[in-house]
This record gives sequence, structure tokens and C-alpha cells, in this order.
Amino acid sequence: MKAVFVNKFGLENPMILEEIDTPEPKSGQLLIKLGASGVNPSDVATRSGKSHHSSHMKIPYIPGLEAAGEIVELGGQVREFDIGQRVFGRTLGGSYADFVCLDASVASVLPDSYSFEEGAGITLPLRTAWNALVIKAKVTPGETILVQGGAGGVGMSTIQLAREIGCRVIATVSSPDKALFCSQLGADETINYKEENLIEKCLELTKGKGVDVIVETAANENFHLDLKAIKVNGRIVVMGAGLGKNPRADFLVSDMMEKDAKVFGITGVNLAKKMPFIVSKFSNLLEKGTIKFHVDKVFSLDDANCAHDLMLSGNFLGKLVLTS
Repeated sequence: MKAVFVNKFGLENPMILEEIDTPEPKSGQLLIKLGASGVNPSDVATRSGKSHHSSHMKIPYIPGLEAAGEIVELGGQVREFDIGQRVFGRTLGGSYADFVCLDASVASVLPDSYSFEEGAGITLPLRTAWNALVIKAKVTPGETILVQGGAGGVGMSTIQLAREIGCRVIATVSSPDKALFCSQLGADETINYKEENLIEKCLELTKGKGVDVIVETAANENFHLDLKAIKVNGRIVVMGAGLGKNPRADFLVSDMMEKDAKVFGITGVNLAKKMPFIVSKFSNLLEKGTIKFHVDKVFSLDDANCAHDLMLSGNFLGKLVLTS
């Protein structure tokens, strides 16, 4: 089979498509023929060598954390799935490949109403949104949620999940096209951070109180602003410093103290034990059809470098995916 490899850290070093043996599923695993693989900011950050995840990767490795496809082989002890079923989930050994292994305990059947391309964009964005809103911030109906970077994969899922919970949603964007996209997803208001003052706009939209919760994807640039934009006892969930940016964020400690702010950091690694529970919630939402997954562009595996370049540029809406 063909698989994409990172043979050297650094975005200046292209990924290489190579021929390798098809993996065999271990006990409790599914082997799927790739329908599509999600491309995520964490893929690019890890490949750069600057992410905290990079130190856990052994060169060479196959990137990719989520996939959708058709089951072609079952590992031992798998009883809840059948060969031929369409599934999606978090991968074990890299999803940029023709065939991928999934852990059956965190895989889900992909409803017929979703394409493989859409299915490849479900797992990481929706589980991250669930972790941020439900597990960490414990949002409740009627609260106001600010989604920083609403037009990305995680932003897309966070907007829709917050609306499903019954929250008012404000999304930050960088262009009119992204503002329209977020509004169509269910955002009540959008803020173009290139043209509007984030703090002033948040206070205006909340009658001077500030927002209840901020889901932050670019803390390097925004964290000091977030502390001004939240209400007293507000919550900030930090899920990233910003792709390709300095991982440090500067802020005034007094700003955090004055707001009695609660700040949560999240990473998918610590979510593993909760995944079977969250996956069951995914299934309910997907069966209802209330969560949509917009795929902006589909690349072939041999164009994985182009997908990473586009991810870095930020000039896309929703998700980018690879197909074999």
C-alpha cells in the first residue's frame, strides 16, 4: 500500500509517499480501506518539530489522526462490527495511508447520510468541541460562547455543538466569506478581528458584561484579549497557541485575578479514557443530522504537502481531507 511519511522534522522538508506492507489489525482493532483522512493543525505542528507532540514521535512516521473508510478485516475480540461497514474514528498508526487501523472501542459506524470525506472530519473536531464545552467549561443553555477561529474544523464543530446545547454563539473570523460561513453554521454574531476591536465588540454584544466562555485556538495572539472579553467568573478553554506561532502567551496576572477567571488547557492525549463515552454521544448527534461537516478541499495522498501548505495559510473553510 501507499503511505505518506515524515522522514525529517521541519516544514521545509517535504513529506514523501512510499510503498509499505499493509498493516494487520491487532486484537480489538479494525483494518479499514481508506475513504478519507482528516488533515488537522496538529499534523502540521507535529511535523514542524516544534510541538510538544513532536518529542513523542519516532522518525520516520506516518502522520494523520482521523480516518473514515470501509472495514476490510477484523482483529481478534471484535464483535460489534462487520466487514464491509462504513466507519470513522481516531487512528492508531497514522491515517495518511491506503489502509488504516482503528481501535474498535472508539470507532463508530458512519451514517449513510455522510460521505467518507465528511466522516474524516468528525472525530477530532467534534471530540475537541465536546471536551471544551461539555467536559471542561460545563456550558449551560443561555450562556454566551465566543469561538476564536470559527471557520476552522474545530470552530465549525464548536459553533454547532454550542447551538445544539442552547447557547448564544459569537465567532471570530478574518474575512466576510468566513463570517457568512459561521453564520450559516449557526453563529448568532461574528467579529472580524482584522477590522473590529475584539474586546469592545464582545462588551457591546453582552451589554458590558463580557462573554461566559471563550474557546481559544490561538492563545499566542489572543489570551491577553480573552481575559478582557470574559465576564467575571468567566471560563477560557485553551486548545492551541496558534498554528506555526510561538507557543508562549503574555498576559497580565491582574487581568486574570480581576475576572476570577477559570482557565482550562486541553489535549486529546488526556481524553483517551473518556472517548468511548464521547463516541456514543457522537452517534446520537450524527443520527439526528444536526451537525454538518463542510469539506473545503480534497487532496490525494501524493498531494499531502499541498494540504499542509493550505492548512498553514488558513485560506479555507471547515476541513481539508486526503483520499487514496
